[in-house]
Order: sequence, then C-alpha cells, then structure tokens
Amino acid sequence: MALCLAHATAGYLAYEALRPAGPHRVGLLAGAVVLANAPDLDFVPGLLVGRPDAFHRGVTHTLGAAVLVTVAAWAIARWGGGRGPREGAGAPAPPRPGWWAALAAAAYGSHLLVDWVTVDAVPPVGIQMLWPLTASWLHAPFNLLGEVIIDRSGRGAFVRSLLTPTALLAWAHEVGMAVVAVASVHLFRAIRAVLAAPVADESLEP
Repeated sequence: MALCLAHATAGYLAYEALRPAGPHRVGLLAGAVVLANAPDLDFVPGLLVGRPDAFHRGVTHTLGAAVLVTVAAWAIARWGGGRGPREGAGAPAPPRPGWWAALAAAAYGSHLLVDWVTVDAVPPVGIQMLWPLTASWLHAPFNLLGEVIIDRSGRGAFVRSLLTPTALLAWAHEVGMAVVAVASVHLFRAIRAVLAAPVADESLEP
C-alpha cells in the first residue's frame, strides 16, 4: 500500500491544479489533503476490532465512493449558498457547487490513482476501482510506488510494520516525492509568471 505522504502529495497537486491564482488558501489545501487520504479511513474499524486490514481496499476505494463524495461536496456547496474563492479583486468567482465538486473529485480520486500504480504483493492485487460498474480487481500494468506490507495480526504489529527498514525507506521515498512535487509546482508558477510579465517597449524610451 502507498503511505499517507504519497496520498497527501497527490492531494496537494489536485489543490494546485484547481486553486485560484493568488495566495495559498490553507483551508483548501488542508481539505484536499484530507480528502486524498480519506479512503484509508477504512483502517479505523479494522483497528477497532483488532484486524487492521479487515475493511481495507473495500468500498472506500471505488468509483462509487468517489461519486458519492463528489455529489456530497456539490450538495453542501449548493445548499450552503455563497460562491467559490475569487481569483482576484473584481474577478468573478467560479460557481461554487461545481468548483467544490471538482476539487473533491480530484482530491479523492487521486487516492485511487495512487493505489492503482502502487506495487501490490498481497492478493487480491489492485483495487476494485470501477465498482459498481465492475467488481474486477484492477492494477496498472506498471508500478510507480513500492509497497509497505502491513502486519495483519494485531494493532501493535500493524504499527510496527510501518516502521520496519523497508517501510522507512518507503517513507523517505515519499518525502522525496513531496519535495519534488512542491518544488516543481513553484518552479512552474515562477516560469509562468516570468513569461506573463509585460515586456517594456524600448521604442518609447526617451
């Protein structure tokens, strides 16, 4: 399974892809990161009953769940009133329901994509990503992330399996991914700002 840092990075990228120009919206970023990790909340009931993976990679890791989250975001925005974040002074805000639905879909859906391209050594391989359209277990024909195999024997064993040398290497890998992702986004924005800057017309100089 991918760790929370990989999912948080994907949530950050979803936020950066959709956020308006201007200063960071910390609340939006936090919401995107939480939604990107939300499918793994299915570990919680398993931990409560002493079987950490009893419900993991179940319904929360499906298209059906992503659609429900998207519709819920749209409905909350629709009946909550108001509009989405503005792009700048005087600029019209995007329609709030659709904007929030897109952010929710991108952030939550990023979790499914990350798990889809993560090494899976424990059958059934992959996730039922397209349920309820199909119950097939799907996995990408390539792997971008290594797997941390959790110990399913109990709560303590589960925590310890996240701190093995292999797991620590995965943590380090995901920290590196996060750093590269943030740096790449800032570099892209800096280059775009330079290209968009107005060029002085030297012919008008005295």
